[in-house]
Amino acid sequence: MKISSTLFLTAAAVCCMMTAGCDGNKSQIPEFDYDALNEQALEEYLQPVHPGVRGEIPFWNKFATKYIYAPVFDFDDVENAKGYTFTAEAGGKFFVFDSDDPRTPLSEIWNDIPVGPVKLIVQAYDGQGGSLGEPQSCSFEKDNPFCGPYDPAPASYTEAAIKAAESLHKSVIGQGWIPGPDPSMEYRHNCYACKIWSGTIQTECFLAGMKPEYKDEALQIARNAAECLMKNAQPADAPLAYFPPTYYYTNEDEGIQGVLKRNVGNTMFLEAVYAATALMDMYDATGERRYLDFAANIAGTYKKLQAEDGSWPVKVKYETGEPLNDARCLPSNILRMAQRLNQQYGITGFEEMVEKGEKWTAENIIENYNFNGQFEDVTILDKEPYENLTHCLAGDCIEYLLNKPAPSKEEIAESIEMARWAEDQFTRWHSEIEYDADALSAVDSEFSSPYVFEQYAWKNPVDASIAKVANNFIYLYKKTGDKLCLAKAKALTDTLVKIQDPETGTMPTTPNSETKYSTEDIWANCVFYSIGTLMRMAEIFEN
Repeated sequence: MKISSTLFLTAAAVCCMMTAGCDGNKSQIPEFDYDALNEQALEEYLQPVHPGVRGEIPFWNKFATKYIYAPVFDFDDVENAKGYTFTAEAGGKFFVFDSDDPRTPLSEIWNDIPVGPVKLIVQAYDGQGGSLGEPQSCSFEKDNPFCGPYDPAPASYTEAAIKAAESLHKSVIGQGWIPGPDPSMEYRHNCYACKIWSGTIQTECFLAGMKPEYKDEALQIARNAAECLMKNAQPADAPLAYFPPTYYYTNEDEGIQGVLKRNVGNTMFLEAVYAATALMDMYDATGERRYLDFAANIAGTYKKLQAEDGSWPVKVKYETGEPLNDARCLPSNILRMAQRLNQQYGITGFEEMVEKGEKWTAENIIENYNFNGQFEDVTILDKEPYENLTHCLAGDCIEYLLNKPAPSKEEIAESIEMARWAEDQFTRWHSEIEYDADALSAVDSEFSSPYVFEQYAWKNPVDASIAKVANNFIYLYKKTGDKLCLAKAKALTDTLVKIQDPETGTMPTTPNSETKYSTEDIWANCVFYSIGTLMRMAEIFEN
C-alpha cells in the first residue's frame, strides 16, 4: 500500500538479531498475565488521547468516527450555564453524568458504555432545574478494547519473514529484475519508482543475508533495481540532485492512469528517502561504497533544500524542485535517514538540519496532531486539516524519536501518546460490533486477527499498517518495559503470520480483499516493512 518502507532493517542487523544471546546468556522469553494486562488496558482507556484545549491545543477529532480511549469533544460553552449534563445513549441504555465544562472527557462513564454505536447529547442547564440553549450532540462508535490472549501465530516469526521474502523473490516483483536494470511493468506498482523499487531492493538484501542459496540471484535483482534507481535519478547539478522519481511512466500503465496523469512532472519530496535507505542496505550487503555515497548525496540535497523554518514541501516539480503548494511534509523519515548515516556509518554534517527539523516537527505536528495523510496516490489539496488522518505519520515520529541514542523523557512520553492515538483511531482488536468476533473472521480467517487500517480514507486492513502499530509498541516496550505494549505488539504481529499464505508465503497487502494473494495487489515496500516487524518479534521471542 502507501505506508513508508523506511525501516532500515539491514542484512547485518538481521544477523545481529539472530545471533543475539549467542554467549549462552539468552534473555528470558516474556510471559503474560492477561487478566492483569486486560485490567490495565481498561484503566488506560479512561485517559483521553491528546485532548484539545480551546485556544491552546487544537481538537484533532473533528472527523473521527470511532474510539477505544475515552474521547473529548469540542462542544461550545453556553452563556450563563451553571453546568452540563452528558447523556450517552448506547445499547438501549442511557449513561449520564454532570460537569461544569462542556469539553469534559467521557472517562466517568466510558467503561460502562457498551461496544457499538453511541449518541452523545450535551445539555447546558441553569442551576435551577432548567435547560439553556439547544442540546449539542455527536455520534460515534465505541470500539472494542484490547482483550488478550488472541490466537497465536501458526508459524515462527523468522519462518514467516523468510517465506515472505522468498515469495516476493520468486514472483514477477523480484524476477522481473533478472534481465537487467529496467522494471517489468507486468507488475503494475513498479510505476511508483522510489517506494516499490526500494522495497524490492531491501527485501532481496534481507533474503540474501538469510538464505545463502538465494544470495547470488537476490543480489542480482537488488543490484539491477538499485542501478535503475540511480540511472533514473536527477543529475548532480539539478535542483533535486540524486533524487529518483516518485512516478515512473511507460506506455503500459493502464489501471493507474488517474494517479499518473495528475502527477506528470511532479514528485513527492519525501520519497527519495526510500531510495537512500535502500542504497544503504545495498552497501551493507555488497560493501560497494558507491551505494553509500549516492545515499549520502541524496541526504545532501535534503540538507540544501531545507527551508529556514526547518521544513520541506510535500510535492514539487521534478525538474525544478518548485513546490506545488504550501503544504509541508512530516520530515521524520528525512531525520531518520540522517540518523542512520551518523549512527551506522559515522557520516556527519547533518546536525543543524536535524535540529531544525526536530523543532519544526514538534511545533507543527506533534503539538497539534494534524497527521493528515501525504500519500503519492491520494491528493491532499481537497482535504481540511484532520480530515484524512493516518497513523503512518505518527508511527514515523515514534520510530525516529525512540531510535535516538538517548531519547528524553519528554520524547518517550510523546511517543506513548502517539502510539495510544494510533491504537485509538486505526486499530481493530475485534470486529466492529460483536465483542467475541475477531476482526478478520467475517472474511476468511479462522483466527482472532486484530488489524490496523491505514487512513480515514482507506478503512481496510493493511499488512504494513498492522506492522507499523506493532512497531510502535515494540519500540515502547524496549524503552519502558511495559508488558501491555509487548502484548499488543504480539497480537498484531501474530496477525501478520495468520494472514500469510501458508503455502506460498505471500504476504497480502490488503488481507481481506478477494485478490489478497494476487501479485498485482502486493506492494513490495509493505512486504519489507512487515518482514522487519516479524524479525523484531523474533528477536524477543525466538532468541
